[in-house]
Amino acid sequence: MPKRLLHFFLFWACLAGSAGSGAVSVKPQEVLDLHYGEVLFHFYQNDYFTAITHLLAAQQQNQLPHHRQEAELLLAGLELSYGMLDQAQARFERLLDQDTDRELRNRVWYYITRIAYQRGRHQQALETLKKIDKPRDRNMRAELALLNANLLMETGQNAEAADVLKHASVPERWKDYLRINRGIALLRAGKIREGQAILDKLGDQRADNEELRALRDRANLGLGYELLRKGDAEQARKYLNRVRLQGPFMQAALLGAGWADTERGDFEQALTPWLALMKLSGHDAPVQEVHLAVPYAFSKIGDNQRAKYFYKQALDFYDREQQYLADAIQAARSGALVALLSQTDNDPETSGGWLNEPPTLENVPSGRYLVDILSGHPFQETLKDYRDLDYLEQLLRNWLKNIGLYHDMVEARRLAYEQRAPRVRQRMEKQEAAALRQRWQHFQDLIQAEHRNGDPLHLATSKEKQQWKTLQEVQEKLAALPAEPRYRKMQQRARWLQGTLYWQIQSDYRARLRNAENQVRELDTLTGEAVTRHTQVNDALADIKAGFDGFDTRIEALRQRILALLPRIDMARRDAGKQLQKLALKELETRRQRLSSYRLQARYALARSYDQVSQQPGVSGDGAQQ
Repeated sequence: MPKRLLHFFLFWACLAGSAGSGAVSVKPQEVLDLHYGEVLFHFYQNDYFTAITHLLAAQQQNQLPHHRQEAELLLAGLELSYGMLDQAQARFERLLDQDTDRELRNRVWYYITRIAYQRGRHQQALETLKKIDKPRDRNMRAELALLNANLLMETGQNAEAADVLKHASVPERWKDYLRINRGIALLRAGKIREGQAILDKLGDQRADNEELRALRDRANLGLGYELLRKGDAEQARKYLNRVRLQGPFMQAALLGAGWADTERGDFEQALTPWLALMKLSGHDAPVQEVHLAVPYAFSKIGDNQRAKYFYKQALDFYDREQQYLADAIQAARSGALVALLSQTDNDPETSGGWLNEPPTLENVPSGRYLVDILSGHPFQETLKDYRDLDYLEQLLRNWLKNIGLYHDMVEARRLAYEQRAPRVRQRMEKQEAAALRQRWQHFQDLIQAEHRNGDPLHLATSKEKQQWKTLQEVQEKLAALPAEPRYRKMQQRARWLQGTLYWQIQSDYRARLRNAENQVRELDTLTGEAVTRHTQVNDALADIKAGFDGFDTRIEALRQRILALLPRIDMARRDAGKQLQKLALKELETRRQRLSSYRLQARYALARSYDQVSQQPGVSGDGAQQ
């Protein structure tokens, strides 16, 4: 799936929020889980593999409480983008039901249908297409009509495809696409007049942009060749003349125009487009065929000398092209093609495993033949699978190389535990938390006793207690002195100061008692936490060694799992590489057989020309005048 399509689809998936009944509602949602935000960050960086990895890890650890359904939709979309159609479809079927927002459900099944079609799974695509309700969006209806028609034509149901396109209601800008597909479907279904009427109108109309001009050329080319096959050369030439000489269908149009002229017996006229076509690049099929057609036309008009010249030129041309093809076939068989295609940025540290830059064929012999093969969708899908497997293999090998670091980390933690545990145990044996709890209990008892007895001096500050003690001692010393007026006056003064101090302490007594109660209440929480943590530390000291052993077991299990996966991935990658070779060799072999057929025809035609010349009076066997 192209990245822009994946992002467009996942835009809907990421916005899907949970309604009260569990249905999906297409409304923007705030990211409430940190780990889900991290997953989206990697996704929008095009680092899809990391996004999948973090998403699966977060799901396993139950770290997405607010985004469970959105995470499942995101994961299904990523599986879909990797071509895992069955897994993605099963996940979507678990998530999407009749209560799900119809627009989101339609978009999901549309992409499943489209990718199944691209991968050649036409029957599965037809089945998933039935799950799509009639969308409200007219553009979506147009896309579905075209997709449905293409699927029907791929399965040989051309008349049904034409009927689907006939009744499709689409925006104005989509109508040309539907017309050309309907015209082609009618031609394939044998309804020549109906198909010709549609394609004729489309091929003669003005086009405002390059895309529509190419569409018009395609309509004219298709109609011209179909009429040529039906024997109507005059009408075929008319439509082939409409194809632009600067467009992508120029070569096929020039070749067809020449054959239309030959069907009408006008061989001299046929030479005009054919000689122009001969000057173009030789690896295209129309150019290769025209090297045989030009001398054929000269022989038909009786110019045997030129016919022999061009037949010899054709033989030399086919010999060169066959050598280029032989080099290309050897490159494909030797694995050079697959090796070249894997030489891109698949570094797990910098890449998400996707084909970031298109491969080049600069170092591959006869790479011009492989360009056409690379542009084919089956080859591109297989290439994508190969690249993803290659990236995954590199990633697992990096993990396997670094997995020893986890053992070192665990060992470092174990060493630190063995060094610190004795000191921690020694500290824990002092029962400091229990002692703090006992002191708190003592203060709690004092507060309760204060409520019962109510002595304000118990809540006096240390300064006030010192002052109280000093005044008490002064009175005792004055009492022991002779009963002189000045000593008695000083004693009364000391009693007055002591009374004033008591009055101050008693006036603040209630506030001090409440403050003491609040402090004791806070200490209750703190000392309780201290006792709890003391227990937790004791439990951790007892369990931590077993935890280290558990990590060793888990790390070793992961290492064994990676070792088990590597051969499977290597085998799958080799199979994908063989499939790439098979696709390339199939196309190259078809080209080789076509060239061999052309060369054989050229040899026989040249030999026949020599025979005809040699039978003429006064001409030697090599064609020279005697």
